[in-house]
Amino acid sequence: MVLDLQFIIFGSIIILSLVPLYIYREKVFKKFYKSNNDIKFFLENIAIYLSATYPKIPFRNNNFKKYTKENNMRTQEILIIEELVKQYVNYEYELKTQKSIPKEKLWSSYEKNSKLLKDNKLPIDWQQRKETACLRDNNKCNRCGTKIKSSNANILLAKQMKNGGGFNLENIVVLCPDCTKILKSSNLEKTSRDLNILDNLMKKVSN
Repeated sequence: MVLDLQFIIFGSIIILSLVPLYIYREKVFKKFYKSNNDIKFFLENIAIYLSATYPKIPFRNNNFKKYTKENNMRTQEILIIEELVKQYVNYEYELKTQKSIPKEKLWSSYEKNSKLLKDNKLPIDWQQRKETACLRDNNKCNRCGTKIKSSNANILLAKQMKNGGGFNLENIVVLCPDCTKILKSSNLEKTSRDLNILDNLMKKVSN
Protein backbone atom coordinates (compact mmCIF):
# COMPACT_ATOMS: atom_id res chain seq x y z
CA MET A 1 0.00 0.00 0.00
CA VAL A 2 2.90 2.34 0.89
CA LEU A 3 4.59 1.43 -2.38
CA ASP A 4 1.44 2.28 -4.35
CA LEU A 5 1.18 5.63 -2.61
CA GLN A 6 4.82 6.43 -3.34
CA PHE A 7 4.31 5.42 -6.96
CA ILE A 8 1.29 7.71 -7.26
CA ILE A 9 3.16 10.64 -5.67
CA PHE A 10 6.24 10.07 -7.85
CA GLY A 11 4.10 9.77 -10.98
CA SER A 12 2.19 12.92 -10.12
CA ILE A 13 5.44 14.86 -9.67
CA ILE A 14 6.67 13.72 -13.08
CA ILE A 15 3.39 14.67 -14.77
CA LEU A 16 3.34 18.09 -13.10
CA SER A 17 6.92 18.76 -14.18
CA LEU A 18 6.03 17.94 -17.79
CA VAL A 19 3.01 20.25 -17.92
CA PRO A 20 5.06 23.51 -18.20
CA LEU A 21 7.30 21.82 -20.73
CA TYR A 22 4.27 20.98 -22.87
CA ILE A 23 2.76 24.45 -22.53
CA TYR A 24 5.97 26.23 -23.49
CA ARG A 25 7.26 23.53 -25.83
CA GLU A 26 7.61 25.90 -28.80
CA LYS A 27 9.79 28.30 -26.84
CA VAL A 28 11.80 25.54 -25.20
CA PHE A 29 12.51 23.77 -28.47
CA LYS A 30 12.47 26.84 -30.69
CA LYS A 31 16.03 26.42 -31.88
CA PHE A 32 15.33 22.79 -32.76
CA TYR A 33 12.44 23.82 -34.99
CA LYS A 34 14.81 25.75 -37.22
CA SER A 35 15.63 22.82 -39.43
CA ASN A 36 15.84 21.98 -43.10
CA ASN A 37 12.08 21.51 -43.10
CA ASP A 38 11.67 25.19 -42.20
CA ILE A 39 13.92 26.25 -45.07
CA LYS A 40 11.99 23.96 -47.39
CA PHE A 41 8.72 25.56 -46.31
CA PHE A 42 10.24 29.04 -46.71
CA LEU A 43 11.43 28.22 -50.24
CA GLU A 44 8.06 26.77 -51.22
CA ASN A 45 6.29 29.86 -49.89
CA ILE A 46 8.68 32.18 -51.72
CA ALA A 47 8.38 30.17 -54.96
CA ILE A 48 4.58 30.45 -54.91
CA TYR A 49 4.79 34.19 -54.28
CA LEU A 50 7.34 34.83 -57.04
CA SER A 51 5.47 32.72 -59.57
CA ALA A 52 2.26 34.62 -58.92
CA THR A 53 3.79 38.10 -58.66
CA TYR A 54 6.61 38.02 -61.23
CA PRO A 55 5.51 35.30 -63.70
CA LYS A 56 7.89 36.34 -66.50
CA ILE A 57 11.07 35.94 -64.44
CA PRO A 58 12.48 32.36 -64.45
CA PHE A 59 13.74 32.23 -60.87
CA ARG A 60 16.10 29.34 -60.06
CA ASN A 61 16.27 27.80 -56.58
CA ASN A 62 18.73 24.99 -57.27
CA ASN A 63 21.66 26.93 -55.86
CA PHE A 64 20.44 27.49 -52.31
CA LYS A 65 21.95 24.46 -50.54
CA LYS A 66 25.10 26.44 -49.82
CA TYR A 67 23.09 28.75 -47.57
CA THR A 68 21.82 25.92 -45.34
CA LYS A 69 25.27 25.80 -43.72
CA GLU A 70 24.34 28.94 -41.86
CA ASN A 71 23.14 28.15 -38.33
CA ASN A 72 20.84 31.16 -38.09
CA MET A 73 17.52 30.72 -39.88
CA ARG A 74 17.09 34.44 -40.49
CA THR A 75 20.54 34.69 -42.07
CA GLN A 76 19.72 31.79 -44.39
CA GLU A 77 16.51 33.45 -45.54
CA ILE A 78 18.16 36.83 -46.13
CA LEU A 79 20.94 35.25 -48.22
CA ILE A 80 18.34 33.41 -50.30
CA ILE A 81 16.36 36.62 -50.85
CA GLU A 82 19.49 38.48 -51.92
CA GLU A 83 20.17 35.75 -54.48
CA LEU A 84 16.61 35.94 -55.82
CA VAL A 85 16.76 39.73 -56.14
CA LYS A 86 20.04 39.33 -58.01
CA GLN A 87 18.33 36.96 -60.46
CA TYR A 88 15.50 39.47 -60.91
CA VAL A 89 17.91 42.31 -61.60
CA ASN A 90 20.12 40.33 -63.98
CA TYR A 91 17.26 38.91 -66.05
CA GLU A 92 18.06 39.77 -69.66
CA TYR A 93 15.42 41.84 -71.37
CA GLU A 94 15.27 43.88 -74.54
CA LEU A 95 12.80 46.63 -75.36
CA LYS A 96 10.78 45.49 -78.37
CA THR A 97 7.93 46.74 -80.52
CA GLN A 98 4.57 45.91 -78.95
CA LYS A 99 1.22 44.71 -80.26
CA SER A 100 -0.84 47.14 -82.28
CA ILE A 101 -4.34 48.27 -81.34
CA PRO A 102 -7.31 47.78 -83.72
CA LYS A 103 -7.97 51.00 -85.64
CA GLU A 104 -11.58 51.17 -84.44
CA LYS A 105 -10.27 51.62 -80.87
CA LEU A 106 -8.07 54.59 -81.78
CA TRP A 107 -9.17 58.22 -81.52
CA SER A 108 -9.30 60.89 -84.20
CA SER A 109 -6.08 62.71 -83.26
CA TYR A 110 -4.07 59.51 -82.74
CA GLU A 111 -2.08 59.53 -85.99
CA LYS A 112 -1.34 63.24 -85.82
CA ASN A 113 -0.03 63.08 -82.25
CA SER A 114 2.01 59.92 -82.81
CA LYS A 115 4.74 61.86 -84.57
CA LEU A 116 7.75 63.15 -82.68
CA LEU A 117 7.50 66.81 -81.74
CA LYS A 118 10.42 69.13 -82.40
CA ASP A 119 10.78 70.10 -78.74
CA ASN A 120 10.54 66.43 -77.60
CA LYS A 121 7.44 67.20 -75.54
CA LEU A 122 4.88 64.49 -74.84
CA PRO A 123 1.76 64.66 -77.03
CA ILE A 124 -1.38 66.22 -75.62
CA ASP A 125 -3.07 62.81 -75.50
CA TRP A 126 -0.17 61.08 -73.71
CA GLN A 127 -2.25 59.99 -70.72
CA GLN A 128 -4.78 58.35 -73.05
CA ARG A 129 -1.93 56.53 -74.85
CA LYS A 130 -0.52 55.34 -71.54
CA GLU A 131 -3.87 54.01 -70.33
CA THR A 132 -4.55 52.33 -73.68
CA ALA A 133 -1.14 50.64 -73.61
CA CYS A 134 -1.78 49.41 -70.05
CA LEU A 135 -5.12 47.92 -71.08
CA ARG A 136 -3.45 46.28 -74.08
CA ASP A 137 -0.99 44.60 -71.73
CA ASN A 138 -3.63 43.67 -69.14
CA ASN A 139 -2.06 46.09 -66.66
CA LYS A 140 1.11 44.01 -66.39
CA CYS A 141 4.77 44.91 -66.62
CA ASN A 142 6.25 43.89 -69.96
CA ARG A 143 9.50 42.70 -68.35
CA CYS A 144 8.52 40.85 -65.16
CA GLY A 145 4.76 40.43 -65.55
CA THR A 146 3.79 41.97 -62.22
CA LYS A 147 0.39 43.67 -62.04
CA ILE A 148 0.45 47.47 -62.03
CA LYS A 149 -2.07 50.28 -62.06
CA SER A 150 -1.93 52.78 -64.89
CA SER A 151 -1.11 55.51 -62.38
CA ASN A 152 1.96 53.58 -61.17
CA ALA A 153 3.13 52.34 -64.56
CA ASN A 154 6.19 53.74 -66.29
CA ILE A 155 6.63 54.03 -70.04
CA LEU A 156 9.75 53.54 -72.14
CA LEU A 157 9.96 53.71 -75.92
CA ALA A 158 11.07 50.59 -77.76
CA LYS A 159 12.72 52.76 -80.40
CA GLN A 160 14.23 55.89 -78.95
CA MET A 161 13.24 59.29 -80.34
CA LYS A 162 16.82 59.99 -81.42
CA ASN A 163 16.55 56.89 -83.60
CA GLY A 164 13.27 57.95 -85.16
CA GLY A 165 10.88 56.43 -82.65
CA GLY A 166 7.52 58.08 -82.09
CA PHE A 167 4.58 57.96 -79.71
CA ASN A 168 2.62 55.28 -81.56
CA LEU A 169 1.29 52.55 -79.27
CA GLU A 170 3.51 49.89 -80.86
CA ASN A 171 6.51 51.84 -79.60
CA ILE A 172 5.15 52.23 -76.07
CA VAL A 173 6.39 49.66 -73.52
CA VAL A 174 4.65 49.40 -70.13
CA LEU A 175 6.93 48.71 -67.18
CA CYS A 176 6.71 48.60 -63.39
CA PRO A 177 8.86 51.00 -61.31
CA ASP A 178 11.40 48.26 -60.42
CA CYS A 179 12.02 47.18 -64.01
CA THR A 180 12.29 50.81 -65.11
CA LYS A 181 14.97 51.44 -62.50
CA ILE A 182 16.87 48.35 -63.65
CA LEU A 183 16.75 49.24 -67.34
CA LYS A 184 17.90 52.80 -66.64
CA SER A 185 20.51 51.86 -64.05
CA SER A 186 24.24 52.40 -64.47
CA ASN A 187 24.94 50.54 -61.23
CA LEU A 188 22.80 47.42 -60.84
CA GLU A 189 24.31 46.45 -57.50
CA LYS A 190 23.27 49.76 -55.99
CA THR A 191 19.88 49.68 -57.72
CA SER A 192 19.14 46.18 -56.35
CA ARG A 193 19.07 47.64 -52.83
CA ASP A 194 16.33 50.10 -53.77
CA LEU A 195 13.65 47.86 -55.26
CA ASN A 196 10.11 47.00 -54.17
CA ILE A 197 10.77 43.30 -54.71
CA LEU A 198 13.46 43.39 -52.01
CA ASP A 199 11.13 45.10 -49.54
CA ASN A 200 8.32 42.64 -50.31
CA LEU A 201 10.53 39.57 -49.89
CA MET A 202 12.12 40.85 -46.69
CA LYS A 203 8.65 40.93 -45.12
CA LYS A 204 8.64 37.15 -45.37
CA VAL A 205 11.85 36.71 -43.35
CA SER A 206 11.51 35.14 -39.89
CA ASN A 207 11.67 37.55 -36.95
